[in-house]
Amino acid sequence: MREWMRAIPPLGWPVLLAALTLTLLGLLGIYSAEAGLEGPPRVTMRQFMFLSIGLGGFFAVQVIGYRELGRWSYILFFVTLAALGALLVARYVPMSPVIVARRNAYRWITIGPMTFQVSEYAKVSFILALAYYLRYRTNYRSIGGLLMPFILTLVPLGMILKEPDLGTSLLLLPTLFVMLYVAGAKNRHLIVILTLGAIAVPVFYFSPLMNPYQRQRIQSLFHQDQTDTNWRLNAGYQLNQSKIAIGSGGVAGQGFQQSAFFRHNLLPEEHNDFIFAVVAHQWGFLGALFVVTLYLAIIATGLTIASATNDPLGRLLAVGVCAVICSQTIINIGMTIGLMPITGMSLPFVSAGGSGLISNYLALGLLVSVARRRPVDMAPKPFEFDDA
Repeated sequence: MREWMRAIPPLGWPVLLAALTLTLLGLLGIYSAEAGLEGPPRVTMRQFMFLSIGLGGFFAVQVIGYRELGRWSYILFFVTLAALGALLVARYVPMSPVIVARRNAYRWITIGPMTFQVSEYAKVSFILALAYYLRYRTNYRSIGGLLMPFILTLVPLGMILKEPDLGTSLLLLPTLFVMLYVAGAKNRHLIVILTLGAIAVPVFYFSPLMNPYQRQRIQSLFHQDQTDTNWRLNAGYQLNQSKIAIGSGGVAGQGFQQSAFFRHNLLPEEHNDFIFAVVAHQWGFLGALFVVTLYLAIIATGLTIASATNDPLGRLLAVGVCAVICSQTIINIGMTIGLMPITGMSLPFVSAGGSGLISNYLALGLLVSVARRRPVDMAPKPFEFDDA
């Protein structure tokens, strides 16, 4: 027992305990969402199994270490690209039963009893590969030197977008921006990138890459306050039901499994994308605030870990993991309360889904692995430059 506890450094405990608490709340929410279904709580039991696998991956990363994984980062990155490429090919060449469309989306690869959502693992391999590429370079401080980091980002982004999986693809660009900023990219170059990104948004909206249903979800964001019954029962149904669930939770909530709202399945995808609405409905504003506080604890501790190490690879990995978790949390909560369009984004550590839960614990393992390495005082501080 003591050896097991020593595997986690002091800064790792707040991160792991916050994540486990979030997963426990998610399990309770999923179990509550299954209350209106007949039979045993299968989704809850599967999620508990995925938690066990995720924790196994978390400790496996501690044993291997982030430095060793960094040496394998390019190989892991290209393996995920090959898997994403297979998903694209499967749209035109039948690959059943390994790859089968679900709701007209090609996101999953099935090998034996296990099913993998490749884009979830691509997030982790992307952080590893980008951190390993940037760790000792300075060429990204020029416009031309930013080309390779953007290639490393846009290639998986485009492949994930074609699955289609708009939610996961949205995570890569903020992560790239944060990692480049921490690595010391010049501020004026980053401002140019932000400006070009803002210009590209309307172009992308009207491009063939954007599916009609995705445009409809964006349009729903601007129509949510209308009294149009047709909108509330069709395009805006999920968002409208989510806001009702959250608002009816009040300060302290309706209580665990006490509401007919979920017993009668009045909120679609309540155990996946809209699990935050389940939490807010059952435990109210206080429960929702507690969830947000747990995420803030993970991010704050993660940034402390990043600042405490002089290893460039470790610092970039820690910041990359924090950026992904923070972006995913903001997007998911934003879409459930009507501040962002519905993108199919899950809530980290809370939503049902094996690949998402396992990949998040793998990313957390990288973060805690960085914390295990004490800072080298004689080493120079990384990514410090005189000019901006």
